[in-house]
Amino acid sequence: MAQTAIEESAGETSTRAERKLRGAFWIASALALLALVSSAFTAYRSANDFSPAESVIAAQSMMLVDDGTLYYDLNRYPYTVCAYMPVFYLIEAGLVRAHFTAFHGGRAVSIAAWCGLVAMVWNLVLLYTSDRNAAWLAAILSASSSLLLFWGSIAQTDTLAVFFAVTAFFQFSKYHVRGDATLVWAGVFAALALFTKQTMLAAPLAIFIALWLRDRRRAIWFALLFGATVGGAVLIVNQRLRGHFLADTVLANMNPMSVTKVADQLRAFASVSGCMALVAAVGCGRMIRTRSAAIWIYIVLAAVVFLATAPKIGSDTNYQIELTAILAVACGIALHELSFFPLLFQGSKKWVTLLLLPVAVHAAVGLRATANNVIFRWATENQSRAAVEELRPYIAPTGGRVLSTDYNAMVRLRGRLDVETFVYSMLVLAKGVDPEPVRRDLARAAFSTVILGENVFDPKHWSGPEMIGLPESQLAEIRLHYRLAKHVEGPFLDGDYVYLPIP
Repeated sequence: MAQTAIEESAGETSTRAERKLRGAFWIASALALLALVSSAFTAYRSANDFSPAESVIAAQSMMLVDDGTLYYDLNRYPYTVCAYMPVFYLIEAGLVRAHFTAFHGGRAVSIAAWCGLVAMVWNLVLLYTSDRNAAWLAAILSASSSLLLFWGSIAQTDTLAVFFAVTAFFQFSKYHVRGDATLVWAGVFAALALFTKQTMLAAPLAIFIALWLRDRRRAIWFALLFGATVGGAVLIVNQRLRGHFLADTVLANMNPMSVTKVADQLRAFASVSGCMALVAAVGCGRMIRTRSAAIWIYIVLAAVVFLATAPKIGSDTNYQIELTAILAVACGIALHELSFFPLLFQGSKKWVTLLLLPVAVHAAVGLRATANNVIFRWATENQSRAAVEELRPYIAPTGGRVLSTDYNAMVRLRGRLDVETFVYSMLVLAKGVDPEPVRRDLARAAFSTVILGENVFDPKHWSGPEMIGLPESQLAEIRLHYRLAKHVEGPFLDGDYVYLPIP
């Protein structure tokens, strides 16, 4: 009788602990949903960009609608580089044709991809563990990540590309775990990921290695079919576009590397995803002895791609998205393999239950950072609206060419870029582009307006690897042939300086 009473008491304790955890999960899910709704509403409310790259992609999608061209000759106007593969551009251009603004259409695509990515995190953990608690926790970790939601509400290629990559790995995992005939779908989604962003190499490589460890013949067939399909498509598109496709997506993307960027990226990763990395590392030993070892193959390759590309000048934390998403999957599986949930429900004092602390810290810090980001975007939107209105008289849609470092104003008021100054200047430094055509046009005042982020008559000392301005020969022509007409306050740096030709 005493033993029965003890068992009943333990069962009641376990049930109460499970109810408390489920309640915490519901609260965290509601807060993550609130963060999504707030970010989505802010994205809908904001008519101006959240990042310079968002404006560049929007301008190129609008130019695709107007001109029917996407990848340009690097030595002719417009001097802009379509740095990514075509899938996102094509979707955004289609939405522009459907009368969305480029920003709103692209953001809708990214938000939908974010929702799909969180669903894929849930599905992967459930597939490998059949544990709904582990899957739910992993979904909460991904949904509360400030990094994923920040980039998941921006009209850039990254979130859509990572969604396709993780979906490809999920399709492979269905074959890997259950023997489903889904390898073809894995290849299709991996190809979509690569044709959205060319750095999405980790997923297909992880699939190949995991296949190789299990069935070498099947791995070779997958590699041959996937490589032939993707490689053939790239060569055909490049030939049809007279070499501009690879020139834009590969050659023009070889930015210089910066040691400072490595340190910045690692600090950002530690602050945003360090808790998840800790939990995943604790469970690594258990995971690599099961089929979920494939997850760690993916993590290692995603980390390699991240470390190889993130130090580029011009890179941002978007290079961490894939690694962050797959770490959320690893956390859910690791906690399952460590028997975290049964121990927690039993009220155990074992060290494993202490992993609840980094999990809670990750969710709390991520949701707080998302709230701060929403507030920041509201504030900068109001400043950007005022700046665009002040620039409106100087950027006429039907005027001559405009040279502007304010890409947002160009998208809002002209729907195109004549010179994408940052990438253009880097290519000039690398001797990949001849600066003379633009210099000659400045010398004859062919640009109806020049907008820069500095006063060229009283230049400040810009420092840092990413403070790349126009070539000095072109700045000299601006000093000779243009006058400073207006200084417009803006949300970033020193605002805009507007120059008009001297009569």
